[in-house]
Amino acid sequence: MKTVSISDLKNRLSYYLRLVREGEALLITDRGRVIARIDPAGAAVEGGDYEWLASLDQEGVISRGKGKLSPAWLKQRPPVRADVVAALLEEREKGR
Repeated sequence: MKTVSISDLKNRLSYYLRLVREGEALLITDRGRVIARIDPAGAAVEGGDYEWLASLDQEGVISRGKGKLSPAWLKQRPPVRADVVAALLEEREKGR
């Protein structure tokens, strides 16, 4: 599995997509941290996601949960007071 930075992926997108078409999986990094994985569409990943997640957990990259979240914990989420649509429209007007 190849590792590629976001900037390199953006600069050489066609090259990396060709590798993915040929069956290569890519790990995408941002400032040295893995943030995403690109796999060939429809292809079974060797070992499946369970083994991949288990290896990341064992390496200390992620920490998986040990059970179900309680309904009480889910109700504790803070209320969102932001107007997401208005923020999006404002960004579009500014040309971002």
